[in-house]
Amino acid sequence: MNTGIVRRYIEVSFPVAIPFEGGVLTYHLDASPDAFPAVGCRVVAPVQAQRIIGYTIRVTDIKPDFRTLPVTEILDPIPLLSDALVSLALWMAETCLCTPGEAFHAMLPAGVKQKMTRIARPGPAALAGSMESLPAPIAWLRGKGEAAYKSWLARFPQVSARLAAWSAEGLVVVGFEKQEAAGPRVVRLVSIPQDRAIELESLTPKERQVVEALLRINTPLSIPRLCREADVSNAPVQQLVKKGMLTIREERFWREVARDAYYRTATPPLPELTTEQTAVLSEIRAAAAGDRRPVLVRGVTCSGKTEVYLRWVAERLESGRGVIVLVPEISLTPQMVKRFRDRFGERVAILHSRLSDGERFDQWELIRSGAAPVVVGARSAVFAPVPNLGSIIIDEEGEPSFKQGESPRYHAREAAAKRCELEHAQLVMGSATPTMDAFQRARDGRYRLVEMTQRVTDRTPPQVDLVDMRQELVAKKNRSMFSETLANALRSTLGAGKQAILYLNRRGYSSFVLCRACGKVIECSRCQVSLVYHEGSRILRCHYCGEAKPLPTVCPSCGSEAIRYFGAGTQRVESEARRYFPGARIARMDSDTTGTRGSLEQILDRFGRHEIDILIGTQMVAKGLDFPDVTLVGILAADSLLRIPDFRSSERNFSLLAQVSGRAGRGDAAGRVVLQTYFPDHHSIRYALTEDYHGFFAEEAEHRRAAGFPPFLALASLLFTSEQAEKAKDAAQKLAKALSGTPSFQGGNILGPAPAPIERINNQFRFQLLARNPDRAALTTALRASMKAAAVSGVKISVDIDPYFAL
Repeated sequence: MNTGIVRRYIEVSFPVAIPFEGGVLTYHLDASPDAFPAVGCRVVAPVQAQRIIGYTIRVTDIKPDFRTLPVTEILDPIPLLSDALVSLALWMAETCLCTPGEAFHAMLPAGVKQKMTRIARPGPAALAGSMESLPAPIAWLRGKGEAAYKSWLARFPQVSARLAAWSAEGLVVVGFEKQEAAGPRVVRLVSIPQDRAIELESLTPKERQVVEALLRINTPLSIPRLCREADVSNAPVQQLVKKGMLTIREERFWREVARDAYYRTATPPLPELTTEQTAVLSEIRAAAAGDRRPVLVRGVTCSGKTEVYLRWVAERLESGRGVIVLVPEISLTPQMVKRFRDRFGERVAILHSRLSDGERFDQWELIRSGAAPVVVGARSAVFAPVPNLGSIIIDEEGEPSFKQGESPRYHAREAAAKRCELEHAQLVMGSATPTMDAFQRARDGRYRLVEMTQRVTDRTPPQVDLVDMRQELVAKKNRSMFSETLANALRSTLGAGKQAILYLNRRGYSSFVLCRACGKVIECSRCQVSLVYHEGSRILRCHYCGEAKPLPTVCPSCGSEAIRYFGAGTQRVESEARRYFPGARIARMDSDTTGTRGSLEQILDRFGRHEIDILIGTQMVAKGLDFPDVTLVGILAADSLLRIPDFRSSERNFSLLAQVSGRAGRGDAAGRVVLQTYFPDHHSIRYALTEDYHGFFAEEAEHRRAAGFPPFLALASLLFTSEQAEKAKDAAQKLAKALSGTPSFQGGNILGPAPAPIERINNQFRFQLLARNPDRAALTTALRASMKAAAVSGVKISVDIDPYFAL
């Protein structure tokens, strides 16, 4: 009998490491022809003894030559991702050397994603027996009713050895449950029916309080709010519902984002565009109407790039198109969101990592529905489901945080360019210090280059004073972290009623703690790095694995009490600044002080209202901040990034120095920058003094070309990690041998393998290999063909094409 049910075969890719070819497994599904999932839809499928959520990458009628298992469940009967985003994910899988499942997974916000959790429950034999007769783990499980298997195992390590026997005896049942996504927020609202007469004399005193509260507030209320307003329990409310005197209805509420006082300040008037701003806007229009080549806007700090973005977004909206605006740092999001909300109101959605899962879900839904056609967010906002996308804008394109650190290791610039190509949209990038990769493409003609060389309203660039800290110590005997020049400048700034920013690229109080008797540095037990002292909590912390230790009073190696702190972090700078300038109002802005909800906005709001005189911070204060009363910027260690063994360290150093210098003098008063360094002759510092990007690019390009690094060769960094150093080394050597013999790699070369600069993190030994080739496509093809040869049990291999950090 023909039931209309057919069997098809579904290829599924998973967002986790699967030890099979390409991380793709084939399943079957018996269903009606219109019930099969589309490419990109999520399904639940069995993998060995687990149930895992994966992503459909192909549906076919062709039966494989091996036995298949059925798909357990289809989670998305209707695709969550557009055809363009599906194509983008498949492109990412090819170019980033990741699985399609990893690429699809990266596109969904946390509020939409789900996962399967392994659950342990007491079996029928455990429920029938007495508690006293049960093994302790089973008795505990029966008392709880159920528990996550991982938690149960952590509490009773003996479970793993006894699980099979207990399962056979009926003492325990282990299964899988799907964790629900955040979903919409639905609230039950109570109101008085319009067509029902209120008989107050028939009510109890408590019921009367409920009705009077509703009449007083004159709007439907949630049950908890109504109980608070009426000062009653839930019982009289439910009694009134039973009597028909109150009705309950469900209503969806959108979780509010960016509603702090910071976002509710007055909207400034629309400024008149400068000649340069008008020219840049015309160039963007011409590109969008013509070949749609990406536009790179290299504008000096304070040249008015953001106003150009705002005008371009307005034009896109008028033509019925949506826009995504990418900003690199969470710290830049509040100021950028405020400017866009001031201009476009509720049509602006926000996406970044500090939103709750529910907030991300709501923002994603608003975007998908078209209610919020403008999206402002960090790196992953490049995947926002904007209908009819018209443009993607990348602000501060030179910022390294646009590169994803975990698989899929995409760069937001490359993903944005491909998405714009797929959706016939215009890519616009802007920065005072664009990446050398982007600027070289502009020089080669692959991007349109537009330059803005003047600050708006004829504001003069800040005066820059270079302080050689070697002379400060030798000639002036000054051992303070503040040079005489910087200390005097701070006094003058405070005396004039202006504000200052002090920048140091290191949080904590002290970068390492050392015993002066034996020379022992207090190190992390799991990583090959020193622990950082944090004064507020008085603990030593590892910034890689999170290990924490109490501050020792004696050396753990020799027992001496000669424990001393060396190096300086932002906490130490704050402490010293309070000592030197006791009357100043001082605040610190780094990841330690902005971890709680709303704390970042509070600091920026206080700084904007001039309740803070000196703001001390790490990279969070370096870019994008625009406060007119900031007339002084002090850079305490201008050469800190140069000590990192990375070919991009000079570029990052120049970019940070030029950007943080640009925070000074953005109002009517002249700005000043004091730059302290032990390496005043380095080219990244020399050119940063005058924000000479062209000079820096020319000199740095010579070094890169001679050494064979991007943007003149394609580069891949491969990291091999294992609990055993020999295994990691063996895998690296095997891949190096296989890669060198791959035909498509001819013309390339290999550096290493060698121990990584940080050889051990979280008890994992790390070996590194760098592969270079003039052709990026040839490099990725050769790597994909060579990966099988390096398969060693217990070794994880991470591949990063065009890496931004090589540690």
